[in-house]
Amino acid sequence: MDKSNKFEKESEAQNHKPPLKISSEKEFLALMEDVDRELADEGIKITARPFMAGLQITKRYDIVLNACPPRRAPKADSFEPLEISIRVHDWVEKRYGQKINIPFHIGRVVMPLRGDLYIINCPTTYGTVQFVCEPHSFGQVREKIGTDAPPTCNIIDLIEDLTSDFARSLTAEEVVKIGIAFVNGMGAYSALRVVNDVEYMSEAVGDFDAAVFHLMEHRPQAGLSKWATLQAVEKLIKAYISQKGGTVKRIHLLPDLAAYAATFGFPAPPKQYLDDIQCPAGVRYGEVTVSVEEAVKAHLVSLEICEVAARCIGIALNRKMPIVPEPRVDGMTLRQFLKKYAK
Repeated sequence: MDKSNKFEKESEAQNHKPPLKISSEKEFLALMEDVDRELADEGIKITARPFMAGLQITKRYDIVLNACPPRRAPKADSFEPLEISIRVHDWVEKRYGQKINIPFHIGRVVMPLRGDLYIINCPTTYGTVQFVCEPHSFGQVREKIGTDAPPTCNIIDLIEDLTSDFARSLTAEEVVKIGIAFVNGMGAYSALRVVNDVEYMSEAVGDFDAAVFHLMEHRPQAGLSKWATLQAVEKLIKAYISQKGGTVKRIHLLPDLAAYAATFGFPAPPKQYLDDIQCPAGVRYGEVTVSVEEAVKAHLVSLEICEVAARCIGIALNRKMPIVPEPRVDGMTLRQFLKKYAK
């Protein structure tokens, strides 16, 4: 069968789809249960279901649905295409709640502030973005797309569960620490995105996520967090060794791994960094005590090593690596602000 005949038959099949006939809420709910099962069987993620559910219905039936229907309640006892579109989105939202929200961040950084832990979300960005670190403009609505100039993003707004009162009480020293933590995290996760298809990378990203998750539990699991951090750094160094044609060794000793990677040109991390991350397997079972402070330190140090490792891998693969602009505080770069504050 030639391509033209095949296309004609497919078009003919499309034209012979039955009309969608729904006359009651019960029939609509039964349809959605069936469609949702199909999407789950096909491996469609929950975040895509509000759109894919409507598409699945249009594949079955001769109907055109609105992919982005208005945000209002559907008209009672009305099953016209627009009302069905609204019902589809409402059904998915009620069924899955917050799970349909797409996370618009590339990674998270744990930041200690006044005895408590906070998360800084490193956002997904496209093109150039100007980052500022300004407590006084916390919560200010900003343009997300730049026209004449790059859009501005306030790092203080990226801290989860930070209140306006707390934001405006931040000291200059705390602002600098937040800015540094963000730059380290953004640099690491941005570099990881460029090499996420490399062996070990997706697993390393999972380990970074686990390290944050275990610290932010209701009862922090510091040992599990530090172990996840160790695993992430191990995988990054092993990925570099693999890309350079070396033999990946099944060991958990970072100094030995780093020394072997150095023979292929890997920049040796400071010994203190490796000591801060290294831990025995017993931390997973509580056999070795790890404090929250130790786990946080390991997490923050690992981000610095991560950026270096990911950049080295990207350069080895001739990939363009991202540049994270230095945040500005009160019109000054972070370095200038720190220098002024230090006086």
